[in-house]
Amino acid sequence: MHNSKRKLFVIEDNRTEGMLFRLALGSIPNLEIKHFATGRDLLNNLKHKPDIILVDLMLPDISGFDLIREVRTYHPEIRIVVASAQRDIDLIAKIQEQGVYNYLIKSESCLSYLQDVIRDLLIVMDYRNAQVQ
Repeated sequence: MHNSKRKLFVIEDNRTEGMLFRLALGSIPNLEIKHFATGRDLLNNLKHKPDIILVDLMLPDISGFDLIREVRTYHPEIRIVVASAQRDIDLIAKIQEQGVYNYLIKSESCLSYLQDVIRDLLIVMDYRNAQVQ
């Protein structure tokens, strides 16, 4: 089992939604959450090696798609979960081709589902980590 904290970066420019994500995910043990309002801030902090990034697609300075592509190029080991209001099927398919772990459409039930997704992802990561050791 992985004893140290896992790092999750949240990129969300809407302060209320960012706070809701942090509140929902803050109940998950051994998860350190860092919030960023711009894609550039997040990209500049990748040196801190997050395990997971929660990405909004509509950002003020870079498209979420470009952000995902940049993260994938330099850090393919980082797991990416997308939470977006975008319902365009072609866009979702394009995002999933980038190897994201999950795509959630923002809604009232999204926060509960997001908790489950992140908990499940942490279990998978811990299991794989235990298999390597």
